[in-house]
Amino acid sequence: MERIVGRDILRCHVGGGYELVKRNLGNGHFEHRVVPLKTWEHVGELSDIAYEHRLECMEATKEERKQANLERAANRAKMRVRHLCKAGGIDTLLTLTYAENMTDWETLKRHMKEFNRRMAKLIPGWFYVAAFERQQRGAWHAHMAVHRLPPVLEARNGVKVKSFNVIRAVWRAVTGELGGNIDVQSRKRNSKRAPSKIAAYLSKYMTKAFAEGEPWSNRFSSSRGVTIPKPECIRFLGYSLLDMARVVFDDLPDCAGRQLEWGLNRWNDGFWWVIDLNISPWDGWS
Repeated sequence: MERIVGRDILRCHVGGGYELVKRNLGNGHFEHRVVPLKTWEHVGELSDIAYEHRLECMEATKEERKQANLERAANRAKMRVRHLCKAGGIDTLLTLTYAENMTDWETLKRHMKEFNRRMAKLIPGWFYVAAFERQQRGAWHAHMAVHRLPPVLEARNGVKVKSFNVIRAVWRAVTGELGGNIDVQSRKRNSKRAPSKIAAYLSKYMTKAFAEGEPWSNRFSSSRGVTIPKPECIRFLGYSLLDMARVVFDDLPDCAGRQLEWGLNRWNDGFWWVIDLNISPWDGWS
C-alpha cells in the first residue's frame, strides 16, 4: 500500500507483530483492539508531470473524497458517543419530541440548551449525551442518554411530584406554543438499557443522518464533566494473531455470556473485544 503526501511517496509495510489498544472506560466497560503493526517508508517523490496529474485526479474525485471524509467523521462521532455513554455510566433513554411539525434546527438547539440548563438546576450532576433525528415529515426530536432519573422531583411550589411529570413540564415550558412530550425508558433487570446498548441506539441515528447526507458538525451534543480515559497502546513484536488472542483473553476481566462481544476488523487481520459488565451474563439465553 502506498500513500502520497504532497509530492512524497510513502510505502506501508504491514507485519512483524501487532499493536494492542486497550481502554478501561470505568463503570464495568473494557475495550480491546488488536491491529497489525504498520511502518511507513519514504520511497520517492512525484515528478512535475505526475504531480500535475495527481492534482487533476484529486479535482475529479473531489466529491468521492468528501463522502469518504464524512464517513470518517461519522465513525469518530460514533466512537465519541460510545465512550461518553460508557465513561458517564448512563442507563436511561430520554426522548424529547414536539407536538407541532418543528423543522428549524436553530430552534431545536436553543430549546435543548435551555432544557438542559433547567435540568441541571433540578438534578445535581445532570449529565447527558444526545443525538438528533429528523422524522420523515421534517420534524426534529432529540434522543438523550442520561443517568437514572429520581422517582420524584420537587415542583416550583415545593410539592414532590413524579419526575416524569416534572421533566415533561420543563420541556413544555421550553417549547411553548410548539408543544412537546417526553418518553423515558429506564434500565430494568435483564433489559437492553446497559450503557453500551444505549450508545449503539444513539449511534444508529448518526448512521441515518450520514446516509441522508446531513452535515456532521452538530449531530450530537453532551454536557461536560466526564473525562474519557486515554487508551493504553502496547506493541508485540513477532507475535501471531493467535498469540494476540491469547494475550487479550488472559487480560480480560471475568465475564460471561452476553457481557462479551467480539469481531474481526474490516480486513480480517485484526480483531476487537468489548465487555460491558452491566449486562446480565445470561440475558436472553434459554
